Amino acid sequence: MDIVITLLVVVQLLSAFLLIGIILIQQSKAGGGLGAVGGGTTETVFGATAGNVLTKGTVILASIFLTAALLIQVLSVHNPAKKSLTESIQTEAKAADSKDADKAVTPTEQTEQTVPAADTDGAKAPETAPAEAPATETAPEAKPAEAPKPAEAPAAQ
Repeated sequence: MDIVITLLVVVQLLSAFLLIGIILIQQSKAGGGLGAVGGGTTETVFGATAGNVLTKGTVILASIFLTAALLIQVLSVHNPAKKSLTESIQTEAKAADSKDADKAVTPTEQTEQTVPAADTDGAKAPETAPAEAPATETAPEAKPAEAPKPAEAPAAQ
């Protein structure tokens, strides 16, 4: 299936480039295009019916281009279990992150201390107790800066 899609992409690219070429060769209604540069070479090369030949070629190549695009889309949808390159990279990144997360120590593991269980009156003490939270310093409140006083104008003499 992948070979067919690749072949259709090649056909689509070739038809696109040929379509661009044919469109550039055609004379516009105003007589512009390459007719102004080449001085009527299209009529010399393709004969007096150049407009009809180029028009038919444009229609045929446009049909090939659109048919290839439609077939590529239909075959791509019916090709299950294929991931794009970005999806496979994201999957690998998630797998690597999960491996790193298993190795990393979580903050709760760092703050908990193991306390031996006490047997007093049949009640059990919790096996883990949270460690004391580190003291946090609060930043002093910022005071707004005072606006500079306007300079006095020199006295007029």
